[in-house]
Amino acid sequence: MDNARHEQFAQSFLKHQDRVYGHIVTMLPNRHDAEDVFQQTSLILWRKWEQFEPQRDFLAWACGIARNEVRNFLLRRGRERVVLGERLMDEVCELRAESQSLLDERRTLLVECMKKLDFVARELVERSYAGRESIEVIARQFRTTRNALYLRLRRIRRELMECIEEGLVKEEPQ
Repeated sequence: MDNARHEQFAQSFLKHQDRVYGHIVTMLPNRHDAEDVFQQTSLILWRKWEQFEPQRDFLAWACGIARNEVRNFLLRRGRERVVLGERLMDEVCELRAESQSLLDERRTLLVECMKKLDFVARELVERSYAGRESIEVIARQFRTTRNALYLRLRRIRRELMECIEEGLVKEEPQ
């Protein structure tokens, strides 16, 4: 029984890890901080896998642990930065949970819309938002200016947004 439960836990973790990370990013917009807290959250989830009950909502359980880790992170940070108050953080978490299905739908549509972009546009978006290279480096490699690259990215984002909105309209019940 434990092997089957462990397998269910592992599958649930793999299925929901992006959503847990997204939940953390909602509260910690600094990517490096969010990644640190996600790693800590992942360790805790794996240590507590025996507490996982397959009939419970894994995402809610994991996000609860993530929320506690964000709170611990902010407490360790002390007063270095202005942070969300406790009540506001609760409201943000609740809003995130309520909008999860819409976020999932938009994410799925984004993947499909990205496939419709030409190779260069897709490459620009992926490299610009991966965060591994600066805009200056990417602009140099594409033999353009930083401002021209920003303008091109704005047009691509608009195109992606229109594609996503069209997809949402098509999926609405008539």
